[in-house]
Amino acid sequence: MREIAVIILNYNTWKDTIKEVESIIYTCDVKPQDIYVIDNASTNDSVFQLELYSKNRFNLIISNKNNGYAAGNNIGLRLAYKKGYKYAWILNNDIIIQDKNIIKKNITILKNHNDVACVSPDIYTPNGYIFNRDSIRPNFWDFTFGMLAYKKKGRKIFLKENFGYVYRPQGCCMFLNLEYLNKVDYFDEHTFLYCEEIILAERLLNLGYKCACNVNSSVIHNHSKTVKNTFQKKEIIKIKESSFDYYLSKYRNYNIISRKIAVLFDIIKWNILKN
Repeated sequence: MREIAVIILNYNTWKDTIKEVESIIYTCDVKPQDIYVIDNASTNDSVFQLELYSKNRFNLIISNKNNGYAAGNNIGLRLAYKKGYKYAWILNNDIIIQDKNIIKKNITILKNHNDVACVSPDIYTPNGYIFNRDSIRPNFWDFTFGMLAYKKKGRKIFLKENFGYVYRPQGCCMFLNLEYLNKVDYFDEHTFLYCEEIILAERLLNLGYKCACNVNSSVIHNHSKTVKNTFQKKEIIKIKESSFDYYLSKYRNYNIISRKIAVLFDIIKWNILKN
């Protein structure tokens, strides 16, 4: 059985993707044949450029339609499972990796703990700010009037060895047990962008699996401009509203009034953070 497949989704950012591939080959000693770049129907010359570069460096999978983050990554996940890989590493092309042992550190948790389906390292911004670990499954209060308090309590983590259980993984960098992912039928493809991680968390919880955060491992999320350069602000808000409402309706059973209130707070929070 093959150990781990690295899956990188590309949309119009071939330069960043190539840079990311080079980073994991030289920093993490990943074999080129285990790297799968999924081009999500780019509208620029990404396919041409990636095809030029891909020989003996990575496997290029070309999607003829962009159905979003979940669907694009599912192409790679399903292929990896079919090829016999045990684990997958989903990685954004804007991640800075400095730890050469990042794969071993995170895969070890999956190997040693049968209840863990997904593990992420701590994620930092370039200026050293740590992203919320979302260690607690949020309730209506956390989504609305208590969102500021949740920012603090969501970072707290109860350690079990070098990791702690958390509600959701970090979509920009996560290690997955493919057997468990296959059981939950991978990502829910009803969303185009946003909420993929919390939806995946709910699918895993339904089968008794957990997500974890490895505090002994970290990466820097350099935030590419893919979404901002692709969509206008109004379009982004509409996409976020749709995804969050879908999550609250299908996976949390919120009524329409509760959903509207929670979605409103989420958009307000997003606008404050972006400004």
